[in-house]
Amino acid sequence: MTDRTGHADLPADLSDPERHYQGPVGPVEHPDLDECAMQIVNIGWTLGNDCPYRCSHCYSMSARRKGMDLEAWMVDRVVDQLYRLGIETVNLGGNEPIFTSGMQIKKSLLPYIIRALSAKGIHVGLTTSGISLVELEKIDREALLLLNDIDVSFDSPFPEEHDANRGASLYTLALRALEICERHAIDHSIIMCAMNWNFSDRHIDALIGLARQHNSHVRINPLKPVERAHLTTQLDAGAFYRGFSRLMAACDQVDLGEPFLAVAAQHPGKGCPCGRTSFRIHSITPDGKIPVSPCVYLHDYKTGDLLVDDIRDIVFSEQFRSFRRRNRHAHLIPGCDGCSVLDSCRGGCAARSYLHELHEAGRRTLFVKDPYCIRDHREAVGDAFPPFPQNPDVPRDKILVHRDYLCTWIGQPRQAGDAS
Repeated sequence: MTDRTGHADLPADLSDPERHYQGPVGPVEHPDLDECAMQIVNIGWTLGNDCPYRCSHCYSMSARRKGMDLEAWMVDRVVDQLYRLGIETVNLGGNEPIFTSGMQIKKSLLPYIIRALSAKGIHVGLTTSGISLVELEKIDREALLLLNDIDVSFDSPFPEEHDANRGASLYTLALRALEICERHAIDHSIIMCAMNWNFSDRHIDALIGLARQHNSHVRINPLKPVERAHLTTQLDAGAFYRGFSRLMAACDQVDLGEPFLAVAAQHPGKGCPCGRTSFRIHSITPDGKIPVSPCVYLHDYKTGDLLVDDIRDIVFSEQFRSFRRRNRHAHLIPGCDGCSVLDSCRGGCAARSYLHELHEAGRRTLFVKDPYCIRDHREAVGDAFPPFPQNPDVPRDKILVHRDYLCTWIGQPRQAGDAS
């Protein structure tokens, strides 16, 4: 049998999106092996469980459940734990971060959280569709000015498509957020989740034009199929490489966190950052816990409770170690041993690999090949493999909260006519 997406039905114990609430379900693999080095410095934090929008590609909806809101003492506890671990950057996102306390903006703890992190010397970023930044400027301009950088989310550079996918008229609000960033001289990026309908040449060219107009970076996260329905809108490998070839040709490279893009550009790569340099704090659960996972997309690996557990115990949990073992021993991934680029790609994105295997084969494992494998695609298309900038000069002194966090790409569009 197949479901409405055209993919084979999976057993209920595999496809049930509620299982992760009962405890970690991602398997612990190869516990006898050593791990890659760990220096976690960049994290994301989902602050609340409410959001007025229902974006079709949302990756955090199935990890958010109403019931409790953050309190100031909880924020203090979490921030202290992050400081003790030596965290350098925190991105506030997941839901709309202004809604820390239900939909009541006047009760929002967002300004308090920004100040608490900043007081510890931690660089703070914000990811928003627009509303969190617009409202933050209204209620606490001083807190807004503490932000290191801001990501404004677009689903399309074309207003009608963007609003249709968001289920609300948000394009104008996103533009207002970009204008706020420019007005206050805060580093900012346009972030887009790349899908098979919004990553065409036309979309990419318009996105670059929008970024130039607003002096913005561009950041792209290829859709990860957190839900099986996402398989119908994700990029195939061809669209992935064609789109990024066009995008990267028009930009200076700022971060090559997508492992295969580092390989394509002949830039040193270290593979997936999850559990190695970054992790995700999830929103508070109805029973008052704040769990953590090595990867924002893999709710199956949620573990611990930052309100009672020591953060060092969490990052040395078996859930985190499984990610680092995959990075260290990528040659154990079937089909990867002996590959000439394995030292750079390290098996590609752990989340994309895991989720594809789950939805397409009904198997939970991190030790599986990324469906965007660059070697496989090069062999499949031969001379048709698109060109990429080679050996780019990627700055290391630029502080953006999404660098070395997620398998993502960040670029700075060059001005039209600049071929440098």
